Amino acid sequence: MSVFEVVSKAKVDNLHCTVICNGCKKYLCFTKLGSKSWSLQVTDGIDLWLLDLDEAGLENHKDLHESPSVEVFLSKFRNEFNSGIISIGHIGSNVTLSVGSGAANFNFNLAEAKSAEKKIELQSILFKLADSVSQLEKELSAVNEQMKSLRAEKSSSSGISALMDLSPKKAGGNKTKPNKAGMSVINPSSRKRKAAAGVVFEES
Repeated sequence: MSVFEVVSKAKVDNLHCTVICNGCKKYLCFTKLGSKSWSLQVTDGIDLWLLDLDEAGLENHKDLHESPSVEVFLSKFRNEFNSGIISIGHIGSNVTLSVGSGAANFNFNLAEAKSAEKKIELQSILFKLADSVSQLEKELSAVNEQMKSLRAEKSSSSGISALMDLSPKKAGGNKTKPNKAGMSVINPSSRKRKAAAGVVFEES
């Protein structure tokens, strides 16, 4: 696979993180994918340092970090980068970028970009971050609309349930029970007395 395919598959083509050094100095560390190389970049908003890794460069760093393949190397790098454990140090006009902690951390030496290159790269990251913010706002708006829709559905469902509770069975629950045949209307627990028929005399 090409560098473009390997880096895209590993999802390390658009990483970025703010790093604070010595409690006050801020840096933005980010990655960028070109047509034939993967770039690590660090800026303080004024100056820019970078390291471009083509296919040979990725293979070299894979060996330096004792990874069995470039894919594994990039996967480990992504995990350590996303952990937020990143430090930056200055060596003359260059900087060192350390990602991760312990023996498994990644170390890179980044050179200061030339003036023309610096201008282009800073412009690029500025618009990239603006696009990311815009995309997040759209996603947040979509989530809010979905939440409103779910609340409306829940409210409507509750109203229907309330109406269903007023069923004919419950509404007619107070109907008078019919009396059993032969039982008294005044005193339902006793039977009606039969009317007296009188005494019948036989004719002689």
